[in-house]
Amino acid sequence: MDVQRGFTLTELLVALVISVTVILGAGQLFLSALITFRQVDALGRQQEALVYTSAMLADALRRRHAVNDSGESLFHLRCIRLETACRCTVQDMQAAQPLVSFDKPGSAVCERDEPLGRVDGSGGISVVSLPLGPQGREVSFYVTHRGSVLGH
Repeated sequence: MDVQRGFTLTELLVALVISVTVILGAGQLFLSALITFRQVDALGRQQEALVYTSAMLADALRRRHAVNDSGESLFHLRCIRLETACRCTVQDMQAAQPLVSFDKPGSAVCERDEPLGRVDGSGGISVVSLPLGPQGREVSFYVTHRGSVLGH
């Protein structure tokens, strides 16, 4: 009587194929989760930069006009090309320091240096445009100077 001990070659090959399939599936799931995490993190940082910058600029532009007495803009947007990204900085020209820096998404065109808060008409309304929309498109918002509205 022959007693078989161990596994046959066919059983080992089937077990190996099943194991490799499970491991490859788990690896693919991990890579998908990692890519999704990075995308969500980038969108969160982009949204955080937009909310912070718009709140700071709106507060400053409501209290004072977008330009100082000599006609120079109070805030500037400067974007420069780094190795793999386009880095933009909103500069507070009165305090001579950066207000916020962020990576511009979808950085096809990067280089720019322009004032923020151009005045739209004579009603004391400033228009601020930041490249924080999808694929780096402009997100614009309007800020009304309180003194212009209240007649001060």
